[in-house]
Amino acid sequence: MAVKKDMAGTKIGELEFPVERGKIKEFAGAIGDPNPVYRDREYARALGFSDVLAPVTFPIASSFQMPSDNYVLETSLQLGMDPGKSVHGTFEIIYERPVCAGETLRGEIVVGDIYEKEGKRGGTMTFVEMKQNFYDEKDELVVTISNIFIERS
Repeated sequence: MAVKKDMAGTKIGELEFPVERGKIKEFAGAIGDPNPVYRDREYARALGFSDVLAPVTFPIASSFQMPSDNYVLETSLQLGMDPGKSVHGTFEIIYERPVCAGETLRGEIVVGDIYEKEGKRGGTMTFVEMKQNFYDEKDELVVTISNIFIERS
């Protein structure tokens, strides 16, 4: 099985990500951040935000909105990756602007770059970038989640 490099740039899924005040409060509690900007609407508004602010890592909660429960595995197989030889490499969240409660973001799941490098112990490593681009109601990019998966040969 070989990674299908021709899938780079292909949109492979869509999702809707409602940004809810209660979920932001729960998330802030789960990461142990007591900052009132995540819990108190008036406090957040006094700082210039439209509603409570989502914590920096909150977009990972969009994983609960994926098209299926096994979406990452299914996508890996669709790309021709061998899950037994693959690991998760990096995770990055890139903001274009803050995300606040009350928004519903439209997400697109896109296969990013696919490239190879020689491993230090021999063999080839194939890097596959998976992006989730989230847009607001004006169709402007708000946030991108980038994951890189690595398959060893």
